[in-house]
This record gives sequence, C-alpha cells and structure tokens, in this order.
Amino acid sequence: MGIIFTDEEIKAFIQERKVLPDNWGSKLKKRMNRGSNEYLLNITGEEGNKFRVIVRMSVSDELNFSVVLGVKVPSPKKFFRLRRYNGGNHEHINPIENEIVTGFHMNSVREEDYAEPTERYTDVNGALKCLFADANFEDPNALQDTLFEEG
Repeated sequence: MGIIFTDEEIKAFIQERKVLPDNWGSKLKKRMNRGSNEYLLNITGEEGNKFRVIVRMSVSDELNFSVVLGVKVPSPKKFFRLRRYNGGNHEHINPIENEIVTGFHMNSVREEDYAEPTERYTDVNGALKCLFADANFEDPNALQDTLFEEG
C-alpha cells in the first residue's frame, strides 16, 4: 500500500522553506533516460525534509518536458510527487471528470491523476520558475533567467 499524506501534510511540504544552494544550476546531476535528458537536484528543507527537483526534457521535442517536486518518503530510494509542471506536447485526461486538458498543464496532489491547464509558462525554464515560486524555494542570488538552452 502506498503512503498517504493528509492535505495539511502536503501543504506543509509545499510551504516548507527551501533555500537553493549557491550556483545550484551547476549542481544539477544529469543523466540520459529513454530519449530524454534528466536533471536532478536534492535539497533539504528548513524543517529537515528531503526534496528532489527533477527536470526531464525530450532531446527531440522542446515542448515535451516535466518539472517535478518530490519529497523523500520512508521507503528506500522513493520520492512522493507533490507537483508536476508538464509541457504542451500532449493531451491529458482527467479521469474522474472525463475532461481533456490540452497544452501546458500542472498536476498537484489532489484527485487521482488530475491536471489543470496553465498559461503561466511556455517552456521548461518558465515551468521551473513556477515550481520555485509555488513551492517556497529561495535563491540567495536571485533566479537565473535561463537555465536550460532552448531547442
């Protein structure tokens, strides 16, 4: 059985202050994963929780990306996904509502596999900035304008 968090616990994880280390962009660990580049950044929050930011980008389609925030859970090597910001290359179906979401969309821990459309970002850099803003990340040196090269 999977781990279940209350709405209050999820809200606390997202609101927990997360200070990005100096030169955090250079600390991203890169790996290839089935036709995509994947970047990982591990951060410890102010309350001691372990978080992971995952940025996955297709090597062939700049609209095919995901920016994910996870929190470490007791099971070894497991992260519970709190937020996901997806590119605009595919449709998403919200199964409970039976509605189709097209374009850029965000998933949060709510209903099963629920996503909502967004116009807050149009590329992977914008999605990463949205995640940092939404999940209480702080950059002591101010956020970089562009971390990932387009195209």
